[in-house]
Amino acid sequence: MFYNTKQFYTPALERSEFNERALIIDTETVGAGPLIEIIELALGDTGGQIIYQTIVQPVFNPLPRPAKHQRFARSEFADAPLWSAVWPEVSSLIDNKLLIAYNAAFDRRALTATCSRYGQVSPERGWRCAMQLVKQATGTKKSITLEEACAHYGLEGGNHRAGRDVEATYQLLKALVSAVA
Repeated sequence: MFYNTKQFYTPALERSEFNERALIIDTETVGAGPLIEIIELALGDTGGQIIYQTIVQPVFNPLPRPAKHQRFARSEFADAPLWSAVWPEVSSLIDNKLLIAYNAAFDRRALTATCSRYGQVSPERGWRCAMQLVKQATGTKKSITLEEACAHYGLEGGNHRAGRDVEATYQLLKALVSAVA
């Protein structure tokens, strides 16, 4: 399966778009480029609640290697569902929703590549990037990590696990939106 990893630019989130018609998404992956595969996915609403979270069994890539600061225990994947079992519920949740991610270009490519591999089409309304909003708000051109952005606003950052990163992105967006209100 071939997949074009060059996606169009994902625009910054506009503060007015942070509403009930949007969801915050984060993915954790293995592989790279066209071989990327989602192994964890979380969705959160704009009220700060995680509405969906799952580990996904990788099929085309090996599990993440054990490391000193490993994020995943191999045992977490023992009973993990395959993407084909996860997709129907994910698809219904994101249908016609604006998806917001921190570094949205990455999550957008990961979701597109995974769907493409399985012959699926993602039904979201569009994508917006929380990192681009942070860059505008802080006046920086350099990409900053979620942890750095959260620290700038005195918040606890993510930990490269999908659920925690969705929560951190929510807290960051809440701080950014309330700073202007």
